[in-house]
Amino acid sequence: MNMQSILDKITAQNVQDIVDTAWCEGINYWAMMPTEEEKVHRPVDKQYTIVEGIDDYPYGGREVDAVHHLSRDDIRLAFAKLLDPDQEYCNERIRGYVLDAWRDRDEYGIDTAHIDADAADVIIQVAALDEVRYG
Repeated sequence: MNMQSILDKITAQNVQDIVDTAWCEGINYWAMMPTEEEKVHRPVDKQYTIVEGIDDYPYGGREVDAVHHLSRDDIRLAFAKLLDPDQEYCNERIRGYVLDAWRDRDEYGIDTAHIDADAADVIIQVAALDEVRYG
C-alpha cells in the first residue's frame, strides 16, 4: 500500500480525535494551549497550533520554547510513519495501538478508540518535532 492510500484512510474526524485525545490527556506535560496571538500567525493551510513549553502560572509564568503549526496531513503523515515496521519513534506497546487503529479501519477511517493518551502524544510529537523528545 502506498503512502497516499494510507493518508487517504485517515479522515479529518480521525485527526481531530487524535488531537483531542492529545490535548485532554497526552501532551500537557510538554505543550500548552496557544494564545490568540500565537494562533493569529498560523498559516491558512494549517489547522492546529501546538506551543512547546511550560505554563507554570501562577508561579513562574509561561515559557515558550517553540510554536508549531500543524495541518491534518502533518498528523496523518506522523501516524503513517508509526506504521512502518522499522520506525524508531516509539516502543512496541505504543506502536501496537497505532497498528490496532489501522487494522480496525472501516469506511469511516481508522479506529481512534485504540489511540490512548500515550499514542496521541507520540503522534503529535512526530508531527511537530519529527522525533519523540518528551516522555
